[in-house]
Amino acid sequence: MSGLRAGAAVVSIEPPLPSDPQGFVRRAFAVRDAIDQCQVRACVIQNGDYTLAVLAADVTNLDTYFADRVRKAIVAATGIPYENILLNSSHTHAGLWPRKEGEKLHGEFAQLTDAEHAYFEKIPFDYASACVKALSRMQPARISGGTGVAPGIAVNRRERDGKGGTILGWNKENFIDEEVPTIRIDAHDGSAIATLVGFGCHPVVLGGEVAYAGSDFLGPLRNQVELLRGGTCIFFQGAAGNILPLEAFYDHPGPEIAFGKRLALEAVHAVADRDPREIDIKHIAYGSVTPISLYRRKARVQQSSQPIASKRKILQLPLNPSLTVSDMERELLERSNDYAAKERAGAQRDVLNPIRYHILWLTEMLKMAALAPLPEEIPGEIWVARLGECAIVGTPGELFTEIGAEVRRRSPFETTLFAGYCQGVLGYVSTPEEYQWGGYEPTVAQRGYGHPAPFAPEASRILIDECLSLLNQLKS
Repeated sequence: MSGLRAGAAVVSIEPPLPSDPQGFVRRAFAVRDAIDQCQVRACVIQNGDYTLAVLAADVTNLDTYFADRVRKAIVAATGIPYENILLNSSHTHAGLWPRKEGEKLHGEFAQLTDAEHAYFEKIPFDYASACVKALSRMQPARISGGTGVAPGIAVNRRERDGKGGTILGWNKENFIDEEVPTIRIDAHDGSAIATLVGFGCHPVVLGGEVAYAGSDFLGPLRNQVELLRGGTCIFFQGAAGNILPLEAFYDHPGPEIAFGKRLALEAVHAVADRDPREIDIKHIAYGSVTPISLYRRKARVQQSSQPIASKRKILQLPLNPSLTVSDMERELLERSNDYAAKERAGAQRDVLNPIRYHILWLTEMLKMAALAPLPEEIPGEIWVARLGECAIVGTPGELFTEIGAEVRRRSPFETTLFAGYCQGVLGYVSTPEEYQWGGYEPTVAQRGYGHPAPFAPEASRILIDECLSLLNQLKS
Protein backbone atom coordinates (compact mmCIF):
# COMPACT_ATOMS: atom_id res chain seq x y z
CA MET A 1 0.00 0.00 0.00
CA SER A 2 1.17 3.53 -0.74
CA GLY A 3 0.77 6.29 1.85
CA LEU A 4 -1.52 8.33 -0.37
CA ARG A 5 -5.07 8.92 0.86
CA ALA A 6 -7.94 10.95 -0.58
CA GLY A 7 -11.55 11.87 0.09
CA ALA A 8 -14.15 14.02 -1.64
CA ALA A 9 -17.43 15.65 -0.67
CA VAL A 10 -20.19 18.00 -1.80
CA VAL A 11 -22.08 20.74 0.09
CA SER A 12 -25.05 22.70 -1.27
CA ILE A 13 -24.62 26.48 -1.57
CA GLU A 14 -27.93 27.32 -3.22
CA PRO A 15 -28.50 31.11 -3.21
CA PRO A 16 -31.36 32.53 -1.16
CA LEU A 17 -34.46 33.48 -3.12
CA PRO A 18 -35.08 36.02 -4.44
CA SER A 19 -31.52 37.03 -5.28
CA ASP A 20 -29.56 38.66 -8.08
CA PRO A 21 -27.04 36.55 -9.99
CA GLN A 22 -24.13 38.72 -11.07
CA GLY A 23 -23.23 37.49 -14.53
CA PHE A 24 -25.31 39.67 -16.84
CA VAL A 25 -25.26 43.46 -16.49
CA ARG A 26 -28.52 43.87 -18.39
CA ARG A 27 -30.37 41.37 -16.16
CA ALA A 28 -33.09 43.44 -14.52
CA PHE A 29 -34.86 40.83 -12.40
CA ALA A 30 -34.01 38.63 -9.45
CA VAL A 31 -34.30 34.85 -9.69
CA ARG A 32 -37.01 33.14 -7.72
CA ASP A 33 -36.24 29.51 -8.49
CA ALA A 34 -33.25 27.28 -9.28
CA ILE A 35 -32.68 25.08 -12.31
CA ASP A 36 -30.25 22.88 -10.36
CA GLN A 37 -28.26 22.98 -7.15
CA CYS A 38 -25.26 25.28 -6.78
CA GLN A 39 -22.58 23.42 -4.84
CA VAL A 40 -19.09 23.57 -3.39
CA ARG A 41 -17.07 20.42 -4.05
CA ALA A 42 -13.86 19.48 -2.24
CA CYS A 43 -11.14 16.89 -2.64
CA VAL A 44 -8.60 16.45 0.15
CA ILE A 45 -5.41 14.55 -0.61
CA GLN A 46 -2.86 13.41 1.95
CA ASN A 47 0.49 11.69 1.97
CA GLY A 48 2.03 11.21 5.37
CA ASP A 49 1.76 14.49 7.24
CA TYR A 50 1.28 16.57 4.07
CA THR A 51 -2.32 17.51 3.21
CA LEU A 52 -3.76 19.70 0.50
CA ALA A 53 -7.30 20.59 -0.52
CA VAL A 54 -8.71 21.62 -3.89
CA LEU A 55 -12.20 23.06 -4.03
CA ALA A 56 -14.51 24.37 -6.75
CA ALA A 57 -17.81 26.15 -6.22
CA ASP A 58 -20.74 27.42 -8.24
CA VAL A 59 -20.21 31.11 -7.60
CA THR A 60 -19.56 33.80 -10.19
CA ASN A 61 -16.30 34.69 -8.45
CA LEU A 62 -14.80 35.20 -5.01
CA ASP A 63 -13.10 38.51 -4.29
CA THR A 64 -9.81 38.51 -2.38
CA TYR A 65 -11.56 39.35 0.90
CA PHE A 66 -13.87 36.33 0.78
CA ALA A 67 -11.19 34.02 -0.62
CA ASP A 68 -9.09 34.84 2.42
CA ARG A 69 -12.03 34.25 4.77
CA VAL A 70 -12.83 30.91 3.13
CA ARG A 71 -9.28 29.63 3.47
CA LYS A 72 -9.09 30.73 7.10
CA ALA A 73 -12.37 28.95 7.82
CA ILE A 74 -10.97 25.76 6.28
CA VAL A 75 -7.78 26.07 8.34
CA ALA A 76 -9.78 26.51 11.54
CA ALA A 77 -12.05 23.54 10.81
CA THR A 78 -9.46 21.07 9.48
CA GLY A 79 -5.92 22.20 10.22
CA ILE A 80 -5.04 22.07 6.51
CA PRO A 81 -2.42 24.80 5.98
CA TYR A 82 -3.63 28.01 4.34
CA GLU A 83 -1.02 27.78 1.59
CA ASN A 84 -2.15 24.22 0.69
CA ILE A 85 -5.70 25.27 -0.28
CA LEU A 86 -6.94 26.02 -3.80
CA LEU A 87 -10.30 27.71 -4.42
CA ASN A 88 -11.75 27.72 -7.94
CA SER A 89 -14.93 29.56 -8.91
CA SER A 90 -16.99 28.02 -11.70
CA HIS A 91 -17.93 31.53 -12.91
CA THR A 92 -21.53 30.52 -13.49
CA HIS A 93 -23.47 33.61 -14.49
CA ALA A 94 -26.50 32.25 -12.66
CA GLY A 95 -24.79 32.33 -9.26
CA LEU A 96 -23.83 34.95 -6.70
CA TRP A 97 -20.51 36.76 -6.28
CA PRO A 98 -19.34 36.95 -2.66
CA ARG A 99 -17.52 40.26 -2.41
CA LYS A 100 -16.83 42.77 0.28
CA GLU A 101 -18.21 45.81 -1.54
CA GLY A 102 -21.86 46.58 -0.89
CA GLU A 103 -22.75 47.84 -4.38
CA LYS A 104 -24.15 45.38 -6.89
CA LEU A 105 -23.20 45.51 -10.53
CA HIS A 106 -26.75 44.79 -11.63
CA GLY A 107 -30.02 43.07 -10.82
CA GLU A 108 -33.45 43.87 -9.48
CA PHE A 109 -32.25 45.15 -6.10
CA ALA A 110 -29.77 48.04 -6.14
CA GLN A 111 -28.14 46.97 -2.88
CA LEU A 112 -27.35 43.58 -1.40
CA THR A 113 -30.40 42.19 0.36
CA ASP A 114 -30.27 40.93 3.94
CA ALA A 115 -30.58 37.39 2.60
CA GLU A 116 -27.63 37.88 0.25
CA HIS A 117 -25.54 39.32 3.08
CA ALA A 118 -26.39 36.26 5.20
CA TYR A 119 -25.46 33.96 2.30
CA PHE A 120 -22.06 35.63 1.96
CA GLU A 121 -21.43 35.36 5.69
CA LYS A 122 -22.26 31.65 5.74
CA ILE A 123 -20.40 30.58 2.64
CA PRO A 124 -16.88 30.34 4.18
CA PHE A 125 -18.26 27.72 6.57
CA ASP A 126 -19.89 25.80 3.71
CA TYR A 127 -16.47 25.49 2.07
CA ALA A 128 -15.02 24.36 5.38
CA SER A 129 -17.81 21.81 5.84
CA ALA A 130 -17.02 20.29 2.45
CA CYS A 131 -13.40 19.79 3.56
CA VAL A 132 -14.46 18.30 6.89
CA LYS A 133 -16.69 15.80 5.08
CA ALA A 134 -13.93 14.96 2.61
CA LEU A 135 -11.48 14.33 5.44
CA SER A 136 -13.93 11.96 7.10
CA ARG A 137 -14.03 9.90 3.88
CA MET A 138 -10.28 9.51 3.37
CA GLN A 139 -9.10 6.14 2.10
CA PRO A 140 -5.99 4.75 0.39
CA ALA A 141 -5.84 6.19 -3.11
CA ARG A 142 -4.00 6.26 -6.42
CA ILE A 143 -3.85 9.07 -9.01
CA SER A 144 -3.51 9.14 -12.79
CA GLY A 145 -4.44 11.54 -15.55
CA GLY A 146 -5.21 11.93 -19.22
CA THR A 147 -6.20 14.60 -21.71
CA GLY A 148 -9.04 14.45 -24.19
CA VAL A 149 -10.33 16.84 -26.84
CA ALA A 150 -13.85 18.26 -27.21
CA PRO A 151 -13.88 20.00 -30.59
CA GLY A 152 -16.53 22.35 -31.84
CA ILE A 153 -18.52 23.07 -28.70
CA ALA A 154 -16.81 26.34 -27.74
CA VAL A 155 -15.36 29.28 -29.68
CA ASN A 156 -12.88 32.12 -29.32
CA ARG A 157 -15.25 35.04 -28.82
CA ARG A 158 -13.01 37.90 -30.03
CA GLU A 159 -14.90 38.51 -33.28
CA ARG A 160 -13.64 41.41 -35.43
CA ASP A 161 -16.26 44.02 -36.25
CA GLY A 162 -14.81 45.04 -39.62
CA LYS A 163 -13.96 48.51 -38.30
CA GLY A 164 -10.71 47.68 -36.54
CA GLY A 165 -12.39 46.67 -33.31
CA THR A 166 -13.78 43.60 -31.55
CA ILE A 167 -17.17 42.42 -30.34
CA LEU A 168 -18.18 39.27 -28.48
CA GLY A 169 -18.99 36.61 -31.05
CA TRP A 170 -16.87 34.04 -32.90
CA ASN A 171 -13.39 34.55 -34.27
CA LYS A 172 -12.74 31.51 -36.43
CA GLU A 173 -9.08 32.40 -36.95
CA ASN A 174 -8.12 32.83 -33.31
CA PHE A 175 -6.84 29.94 -31.18
CA ILE A 176 -8.95 27.96 -28.74
CA ASP A 177 -7.76 25.27 -26.35
CA GLU A 178 -10.23 22.42 -26.81
CA GLU A 179 -8.39 19.94 -24.60
CA VAL A 180 -9.98 18.44 -21.50
CA PRO A 181 -7.28 17.57 -18.92
CA THR A 182 -8.66 15.11 -16.39
CA ILE A 183 -7.25 13.66 -13.18
CA ARG A 184 -8.53 10.34 -11.87
CA ILE A 185 -8.34 9.49 -8.17
CA ASP A 186 -9.33 5.93 -7.30
CA ALA A 187 -9.43 3.75 -4.22
CA HIS A 188 -7.25 0.65 -4.12
CA ASP A 189 -10.24 -1.53 -5.00
CA GLY A 190 -10.62 0.39 -8.27
CA SER A 191 -13.69 2.41 -7.31
CA ALA A 192 -13.68 6.15 -8.05
CA ILE A 193 -13.04 8.65 -5.28
CA ALA A 194 -12.90 11.77 -7.44
CA THR A 195 -12.58 12.91 -11.03
CA LEU A 196 -11.07 16.38 -11.53
CA VAL A 197 -12.00 17.91 -14.88
CA GLY A 198 -10.62 21.07 -16.47
CA PHE A 199 -11.91 23.08 -19.43
CA GLY A 200 -12.02 26.78 -20.21
CA CYS A 201 -15.40 28.14 -21.31
CA HIS A 202 -17.76 30.76 -19.91
CA PRO A 203 -20.80 28.99 -18.39
CA VAL A 204 -23.28 30.99 -20.45
CA VAL A 205 -25.10 28.39 -22.50
CA LEU A 206 -28.06 29.99 -20.72
CA GLY A 207 -28.45 33.75 -21.02
CA GLY A 208 -29.66 36.47 -18.73
CA GLU A 209 -33.28 35.96 -19.77
CA VAL A 210 -33.39 32.59 -18.00
CA ALA A 211 -34.92 33.29 -14.61
CA TYR A 212 -33.17 30.60 -12.59
CA ALA A 213 -30.15 30.27 -10.36
CA GLY A 214 -27.90 27.35 -11.19
CA SER A 215 -24.64 25.96 -12.48
CA ASP A 216 -25.28 26.18 -16.26
CA PHE A 217 -23.49 23.26 -18.00
CA LEU A 218 -21.47 22.25 -14.94
CA GLY A 219 -24.20 20.34 -13.14
CA PRO A 220 -25.00 18.13 -16.17
CA LEU A 221 -21.26 17.54 -16.68
CA ARG A 222 -20.71 16.44 -13.10
CA ASN A 223 -23.81 14.25 -13.07
CA GLN A 224 -22.74 12.45 -16.24
CA VAL A 225 -19.17 11.84 -15.04
CA GLU A 226 -20.49 10.42 -11.78
CA LEU A 227 -22.97 8.23 -13.64
CA LEU A 228 -20.14 6.73 -15.70
CA ARG A 229 -17.31 6.70 -13.15
CA GLY A 230 -18.87 6.97 -9.71
CA GLY A 231 -17.24 9.04 -7.00
CA THR A 232 -17.32 12.84 -6.94
CA CYS A 233 -16.67 14.96 -10.04
CA ILE A 234 -15.11 18.38 -9.50
CA PHE A 235 -14.99 20.80 -12.44
CA PHE A 236 -12.26 23.44 -12.53
CA GLN A 237 -12.98 26.43 -14.74
CA GLY A 238 -9.97 27.00 -16.99
CA ALA A 239 -8.61 29.86 -19.07
CA ALA A 240 -12.05 30.99 -20.23
CA GLY A 241 -11.48 34.73 -20.58
CA ASN A 242 -12.06 34.81 -24.33
CA ILE A 243 -14.10 31.61 -24.74
CA LEU A 244 -17.87 31.19 -25.16
CA PRO A 245 -20.04 28.19 -25.99
CA LEU A 246 -20.61 28.04 -29.73
CA GLU A 247 -24.32 28.18 -28.93
CA ALA A 248 -24.60 30.68 -26.10
CA PHE A 249 -27.17 32.85 -24.30
CA TYR A 250 -30.25 30.70 -24.83
CA ASP A 251 -33.44 32.17 -23.40
CA HIS A 252 -34.72 28.81 -22.15
CA PRO A 253 -33.29 25.88 -20.15
CA GLY A 254 -32.24 22.63 -21.82
CA PRO A 255 -29.29 23.29 -24.15
CA GLU A 256 -26.83 23.37 -21.25
CA ILE A 257 -27.44 19.65 -20.67
CA ALA A 258 -26.07 18.56 -24.04
CA PHE A 259 -22.99 20.77 -23.60
CA GLY A 260 -22.27 19.35 -20.16
CA LYS A 261 -22.75 15.75 -21.21
CA ARG A 262 -20.41 16.17 -24.21
CA LEU A 263 -17.63 17.47 -21.97
CA ALA A 264 -18.29 14.71 -19.46
CA LEU A 265 -17.92 12.00 -22.08
CA GLU A 266 -14.56 13.40 -23.13
CA ALA A 267 -13.34 13.64 -19.54
CA VAL A 268 -14.27 10.02 -18.83
CA HIS A 269 -12.78 8.91 -22.14
CA ALA A 270 -9.51 10.70 -21.29
CA VAL A 271 -8.95 8.52 -18.21
CA ALA A 272 -10.95 5.39 -19.01
CA ASP A 273 -7.83 3.36 -19.84
CA ARG A 274 -5.56 4.96 -17.25
CA ASP A 275 -6.05 2.82 -14.18
CA PRO A 276 -3.91 4.57 -11.54
CA ARG A 277 -3.15 1.32 -9.75
CA GLU A 278 -0.09 -0.70 -10.65
CA ILE A 279 -1.51 -3.85 -12.24
CA ASP A 280 -0.14 -7.30 -12.96
CA ILE A 281 -1.74 -9.71 -15.42
CA LYS A 282 -2.19 -13.07 -13.71
CA HIS A 283 -2.41 -16.35 -15.59
CA ILE A 284 -4.98 -18.92 -14.50
CA ALA A 285 -4.94 -22.50 -15.70
CA TYR A 286 -8.38 -23.58 -16.80
CA GLY A 287 -9.64 -26.42 -18.92
CA SER A 288 -12.48 -28.59 -20.00
CA VAL A 289 -12.27 -30.79 -23.08
CA THR A 290 -9.30 -28.66 -24.13
CA PRO A 291 -6.82 -26.64 -22.00
CA ILE A 292 -7.66 -22.93 -21.74
CA SER A 293 -5.50 -20.09 -20.44
CA LEU A 294 -7.33 -17.33 -18.59
CA TYR A 295 -5.95 -13.95 -17.59
CA ARG A 296 -6.97 -11.55 -14.85
CA ARG A 297 -5.88 -8.04 -13.96
CA LYS A 298 -4.79 -7.82 -10.31
CA ALA A 299 -3.64 -4.74 -8.43
CA ARG A 300 -0.34 -5.11 -6.64
CA VAL A 301 -0.57 -5.18 -2.87
CA GLN A 302 2.43 -2.86 -2.63
CA GLN A 303 1.90 0.27 -4.70
CA SER A 304 4.77 2.67 -5.32
CA SER A 305 4.80 6.10 -3.73
CA GLN A 306 3.08 9.04 -5.42
CA PRO A 307 4.37 12.39 -4.16
CA ILE A 308 2.09 15.36 -3.51
CA ALA A 309 3.15 18.95 -2.90
CA SER A 310 2.00 22.51 -3.56
CA LYS A 311 3.56 25.93 -3.95
CA ARG A 312 2.19 29.44 -4.17
CA LYS A 313 3.56 32.85 -5.07
CA ILE A 314 2.17 36.37 -4.82
CA LEU A 315 2.86 38.33 -7.99
CA GLN A 316 2.65 42.06 -8.57
CA LEU A 317 0.70 42.27 -11.81
CA PRO A 318 1.13 45.57 -13.69
CA LEU A 319 -1.77 47.70 -14.88
CA ASN A 320 -2.05 49.94 -17.91
CA PRO A 321 -2.13 53.70 -17.19
CA SER A 322 -5.46 54.74 -15.73
CA LEU A 323 -7.68 57.54 -17.02
CA THR A 324 -6.88 61.01 -15.74
CA VAL A 325 -9.11 62.51 -13.09
CA SER A 326 -10.43 65.07 -15.56
CA ASP A 327 -11.29 62.33 -18.06
CA MET A 328 -13.11 60.37 -15.38
CA GLU A 329 -15.02 63.45 -14.24
CA ARG A 330 -16.02 64.20 -17.82
CA GLU A 331 -17.22 60.62 -18.41
CA LEU A 332 -19.08 60.55 -15.10
CA LEU A 333 -21.00 63.71 -16.04
CA GLU A 334 -21.89 62.32 -19.45
CA ARG A 335 -23.06 58.97 -18.10
CA SER A 336 -24.98 60.57 -15.21
CA ASN A 337 -26.82 62.83 -17.65
CA ASP A 338 -27.54 59.84 -19.89
CA TYR A 339 -28.86 57.83 -16.93
CA ALA A 340 -31.12 60.69 -15.79
CA ALA A 341 -32.51 61.26 -19.28
CA LYS A 342 -33.31 57.60 -19.83
CA GLU A 343 -34.85 57.30 -16.37
CA ARG A 344 -37.12 60.28 -17.10
CA ALA A 345 -38.11 58.62 -20.37
CA GLY A 346 -39.27 55.54 -18.46
CA ALA A 347 -36.33 53.20 -19.12
CA GLN A 348 -36.27 50.09 -16.96
CA ARG A 349 -33.34 48.45 -15.20
CA ASP A 350 -32.30 46.42 -18.26
CA VAL A 351 -31.35 49.76 -19.87
CA LEU A 352 -30.25 51.60 -16.73
CA ASN A 353 -28.07 48.84 -15.20
CA PRO A 354 -25.35 48.99 -17.90
CA ILE A 355 -25.07 52.77 -17.47
CA ARG A 356 -25.00 52.44 -13.69
CA TYR A 357 -22.17 49.88 -14.06
CA HIS A 358 -19.92 52.66 -15.37
CA ILE A 359 -21.21 55.30 -12.94
CA LEU A 360 -20.39 53.13 -9.92
CA TRP A 361 -16.85 52.51 -11.17
CA LEU A 362 -16.16 56.15 -12.02
CA THR A 363 -17.49 57.31 -8.65
CA GLU A 364 -15.29 54.82 -6.77
CA MET A 365 -12.17 55.64 -8.79
CA LEU A 366 -12.59 59.37 -8.19
CA LYS A 367 -12.92 58.71 -4.45
CA MET A 368 -9.72 56.64 -4.51
CA ALA A 369 -7.85 59.24 -6.59
CA ALA A 370 -8.79 61.97 -4.11
CA LEU A 371 -7.00 60.07 -1.34
CA ALA A 372 -3.89 58.72 -3.08
CA PRO A 373 -2.45 57.97 -6.51
CA LEU A 374 -4.30 55.14 -8.16
CA PRO A 375 -2.42 51.81 -8.00
CA GLU A 376 -0.20 50.80 -10.91
CA GLU A 377 -0.14 47.10 -10.03
CA ILE A 378 -2.29 44.57 -8.20
CA PRO A 379 -1.12 41.58 -6.15
CA GLY A 380 -2.36 38.18 -7.32
CA GLU A 381 -1.66 34.62 -6.24
CA ILE A 382 -0.62 31.71 -8.40
CA TRP A 383 -0.84 28.20 -6.94
CA VAL A 384 0.42 24.89 -8.25
CA ALA A 385 0.19 21.35 -6.93
CA ARG A 386 1.80 18.06 -7.83
CA LEU A 387 -0.37 14.94 -7.61
CA GLY A 388 1.94 12.12 -8.62
CA GLU A 389 2.66 12.70 -12.30
CA CYS A 390 -0.25 15.13 -12.62
CA ALA A 391 -0.38 18.82 -11.78
CA ILE A 392 -2.96 21.52 -11.09
CA VAL A 393 -2.26 25.19 -11.77
CA GLY A 394 -4.46 27.89 -10.20
CA THR A 395 -4.40 31.51 -11.42
CA PRO A 396 -6.32 34.55 -10.19
CA GLY A 397 -8.20 35.81 -13.21
CA GLU A 398 -10.17 35.43 -16.39
CA LEU A 399 -7.15 34.45 -18.46
CA PHE A 400 -7.24 34.08 -22.22
CA THR A 401 -7.21 30.54 -23.58
CA GLU A 402 -3.73 30.97 -25.11
CA ILE A 403 -2.21 31.53 -21.65
CA GLY A 404 -3.53 28.32 -20.13
CA ALA A 405 -2.63 26.32 -23.23
CA GLU A 406 0.99 27.47 -23.17
CA VAL A 407 1.41 26.60 -19.50
CA ARG A 408 -0.06 23.14 -20.03
CA ARG A 409 1.99 22.53 -23.19
CA ARG A 410 5.27 23.44 -21.47
CA SER A 411 4.48 21.78 -18.14
CA PRO A 412 6.91 19.01 -17.09
CA PHE A 413 4.02 16.82 -15.91
CA GLU A 414 2.18 14.18 -17.91
CA THR A 415 -1.22 15.79 -17.26
CA THR A 416 -1.65 19.42 -16.23
CA LEU A 417 -5.04 20.86 -15.33
CA PHE A 418 -5.01 24.66 -15.71
CA ALA A 419 -7.55 26.65 -13.72
CA GLY A 420 -8.35 30.34 -13.89
CA TYR A 421 -10.79 32.02 -11.48
CA CYS A 422 -8.81 30.87 -8.44
CA GLN A 423 -8.36 32.32 -4.96
CA GLY A 424 -9.37 36.00 -5.24
CA VAL A 425 -10.43 36.61 -8.85
CA LEU A 426 -8.89 39.81 -10.23
CA GLY A 427 -10.35 40.11 -13.71
CA TYR A 428 -9.37 39.63 -17.34
CA VAL A 429 -5.81 38.99 -18.50
CA SER A 430 -5.53 39.34 -22.27
CA THR A 431 -2.70 38.26 -24.55
CA PRO A 432 -0.51 41.14 -25.81
CA GLU A 433 -1.66 40.61 -29.39
CA GLU A 434 -5.29 41.42 -28.57
CA TYR A 435 -4.82 44.94 -27.16
CA GLN A 436 -4.64 46.46 -30.63
CA TRP A 437 -8.17 45.21 -31.31
CA GLY A 438 -9.75 46.80 -28.25
CA GLY A 439 -13.07 45.35 -27.16
CA TYR A 440 -14.46 44.41 -23.78
CA GLU A 441 -11.69 42.43 -22.07
CA PRO A 442 -8.60 44.67 -22.56
CA THR A 443 -10.39 48.02 -22.22
CA VAL A 444 -13.40 48.18 -19.86
CA ALA A 445 -13.91 44.79 -18.19
CA GLN A 446 -11.77 45.82 -15.21
CA ARG A 447 -14.57 48.17 -14.15
CA GLY A 448 -16.61 45.25 -12.89
CA TYR A 449 -13.67 44.26 -10.68
CA GLY A 450 -13.08 47.74 -9.28
CA HIS A 451 -9.59 48.23 -10.72
CA PRO A 452 -8.40 51.58 -12.13
CA ALA A 453 -7.18 50.09 -15.42
CA PRO A 454 -6.86 46.81 -17.33
CA PHE A 455 -3.83 44.62 -16.78
CA ALA A 456 -0.85 45.62 -18.88
CA PRO A 457 0.12 43.44 -21.88
CA GLU A 458 3.14 42.03 -20.01
CA ALA A 459 0.91 40.54 -17.26
CA SER A 460 0.21 37.43 -19.33
CA ARG A 461 3.91 36.66 -19.81
CA ILE A 462 4.58 37.14 -16.09
CA LEU A 463 1.84 34.63 -15.24
CA ILE A 464 3.06 32.07 -17.77
CA ASP A 465 6.70 32.28 -16.68
CA GLU A 466 5.97 32.16 -12.96
CA CYS A 467 3.53 29.23 -13.27
CA LEU A 468 6.14 27.25 -15.25
CA SER A 469 8.81 28.11 -12.70
CA LEU A 470 6.70 26.70 -9.85
CA LEU A 471 5.81 23.59 -11.87
CA ASN A 472 9.46 22.89 -12.61
CA GLN A 473 10.35 23.33 -8.94
CA LEU A 474 7.73 20.74 -7.98
CA LYS A 475 8.91 18.35 -10.66
CA SER A 476 12.54 18.55 -9.63
